Amino acid sequence: MHIFTDRKHIIIDTRSEKEFIEHHIENSVFVGFHGVGFKYWLELLLPDKNIDIEVICDEQYCQKIVSTITGLGYKNVSVMTNAIEAAPLATISSLSNVDQKVLDLRQRDESQTDTDYLPVTEIIQGKPLYSESGYVVHSDRSYRSLIAVSLLKLLGFCKLIYVDKHELEQQKKLK
Repeated sequence: MHIFTDRKHIIIDTRSEKEFIEHHIENSVFVGFHGVGFKYWLELLLPDKNIDIEVICDEQYCQKIVSTITGLGYKNVSVMTNAIEAAPLATISSLSNVDQKVLDLRQRDESQTDTDYLPVTEIIQGKPLYSESGYVVHSDRSYRSLIAVSLLKLLGFCKLIYVDKHELEQQKKLK
């Protein structure tokens, strides 16, 4: 079952990975407009073309983004104008306790054996893991991992900490 089967409204954040990490609206889903495969990810995440979509975007790109989304057949698209910024995602460098479990979001053949494994495709299919403790979320592609982090946060399954491959490798060297 798709995670958004019954959802009638969604907030998508189309800004850059950097901007999403620095500040984002709670319960928004990251689908960066400038990332690889914006249209692919949007249609994979939101198969219902009648869902109400609120878009968070950089002012200079809003018209192009809304035009792209409506061009895909989505009927109810609006721009969020009164966006209140939330706290940033925690990164590995901001952790006081770095001995947390790693949730690997890459494909199974790419994942590490010393991590819990959950690819973004399984999150979209409604198969997320639940954990009382925080995870360090890892993927080789920050775009894909930010989509996964935002989905898991929205669904309330995990307390998540985002980390990119470079930060994870640096942390392993420190141990």
